[in-house]
Amino acid sequence: SSSSSSSSSSSSQTEISPGRSVTLFCQLYSDTGFSCDDLVSSEGVELLWVNQTGVDLVLISRYQISSSYHCNITLTTTLLNEDNNREWRCQLTLRNQVKTSVRYTVKYSAQADSTTAVNPVH
Repeated sequence: SSSSSSSSSSSSQTEISPGRSVTLFCQLYSDTGFSCDDLVSSEGVELLWVNQTGVDLVLISRYQISSSYHCNITLTTTLLNEDNNREWRCQLTLRNQVKTSVRYTVKYSAQADSTTAVNPVH
């Protein structure tokens, strides 16, 4: 149908597949006049990458988490088959309470599945 093809082209999707390495960047901007370092040291602001269940991805060895300074955190991982529909969140906490988060969900292209699906079984 034309609707499905137009929807995929209009959004900014990247073709991703198992075995590919992905890097996600998350940055905190402050419009309060305080620098991010001030917010982190004085207010207890923290950025972290977590999974659907809220587990800090630093604790899972397949994820590489790096932050050049407090307001900038990067997640890198190599995609596995089971990462399809997996969600990662960049989470902002204030004194260990979650204030907001940005979600990223991995969706593999279904083209391979659909081509095998139309082949008759017998």
